[in-house]
Amino acid sequence: MRKFDIAIIPGDGIGREIVPAAAGVLEEVARRYNHLFNLHWGLLGGAAMDKGLPPLPQETLDMVRKCDAILFGSVGDPKYDFPGAKILPNEGLRGLRAGLKLYTNLRPAKYIPTLANRTPFKPSTIRGVDLVIVRDFAGSFARGRSKVWKNAEGRQAQDFLVYSEKEIRRSLTFAFKLAQTRRKKLTLAAQAGVFATSRLWREIAREMLPDYPDVEFETYAPDNCAMQLERNPASFDVIVNDIVPVAGMLNNQAAMLMGSLGMAPSAALRPESAKGLTRGGALFWGFGLYEPIHGSSPKHAGKDEVNPIATILSAALLLRHSLGLDKEAAAVERAINKVLRTHRTYDLMETGKTKVGTKQMGELIAAALP
Repeated sequence: MRKFDIAIIPGDGIGREIVPAAAGVLEEVARRYNHLFNLHWGLLGGAAMDKGLPPLPQETLDMVRKCDAILFGSVGDPKYDFPGAKILPNEGLRGLRAGLKLYTNLRPAKYIPTLANRTPFKPSTIRGVDLVIVRDFAGSFARGRSKVWKNAEGRQAQDFLVYSEKEIRRSLTFAFKLAQTRRKKLTLAAQAGVFATSRLWREIAREMLPDYPDVEFETYAPDNCAMQLERNPASFDVIVNDIVPVAGMLNNQAAMLMGSLGMAPSAALRPESAKGLTRGGALFWGFGLYEPIHGSSPKHAGKDEVNPIATILSAALLLRHSLGLDKEAAAVERAINKVLRTHRTYDLMETGKTKVGTKQMGELIAAALP
């Protein structure tokens, strides 16, 4: 029996529904595969502020530092988002990533045959899609260096885009190593004709090429990359981005290759902590934070209707990349595919399928585990 400690942080909005559904799947994995998962529940964001605590309570930070990985839901509560607000729930998640040095974000998108008719694309266009988008959380706008002021021309605003060579090399090393374990192709989406930081990303990437002779490398402007994601998405393997807003756009676009934002998982990892390959050939990164890419969606909260699969797929990433349990992660993915043949949440509904809510979808996937 292998023992692991997993921090479970639902956060805000629909996070309080999707995370319990995914936690139930993890508990069933532990039961069927003879593991012991100690689940430690914590508060963050608006959920913590509701208790009179800061967005990132010290007790939550202390708790997660004792764990092997974190499964997170979502952050953001409209009652704390108003003009002049001094503290925002999002500060909790940013503080957690920074405090744990989780600098690099991994967001996979993979063709799911059972959902081929639920995407905006022709099935022939998305067949074979299996890509990962990598972005950096440390530099760029993540440092929060912004400025707002007034002058004779009215209100002014400025954001600072800053990257160090160390940060760029760290993210590119992650992306190159990831590509080596996959189809050995890396695409850099960078606005090199506009931003000096983008040119630096491109220069450093080219300097690193001799260290990765087995990896095919190409550079696209972000708008061209977005177009190619629509024209020929299966041609991509690993995409690394230099600017957070661009990465966010490509992330959401890639999610629609899977049919819904409710299908898109993610991981935040320490790029320097790779510990080798799992038995299934995936990279074992050690500690990480795993979450769906969608937000807290307050209008859907409390209705037991949203799709928990992005969170359950995030739990599969957790099993694979932080616990080294590749076989168990693959079992979760197979269970999801099996259930989707017959049951769907509202965002994925098709004629002939049975509509279910958040809780039941989680239960069906847990029951379908091989």
